[in-house]
Amino acid sequence: MLTENGEPIFEGLDAPTLFRQFASECVELAQSTPLPEKRSLYMKMASVWHQMAVRWEKKAKRELAHY
Repeated sequence: MLTENGEPIFEGLDAPTLFRQFASECVELAQSTPLPEKRSLYMKMASVWHQMAVRWEKKAKRELAHY
């Protein structure tokens, strides 16, 4: 499914919102595990999901600027 401006929608959400939800879930997992190595991995995953959301938004802004 696409939004009015042609952006894809996943699970009823725009991509940056969904990516931020994934990041939030990773943070929750990090907070709930007693293992430091898993906590570190989940926090790295959260960081990557957040970066993906930011990049997606920047890309969308650049594309809108060209129109």
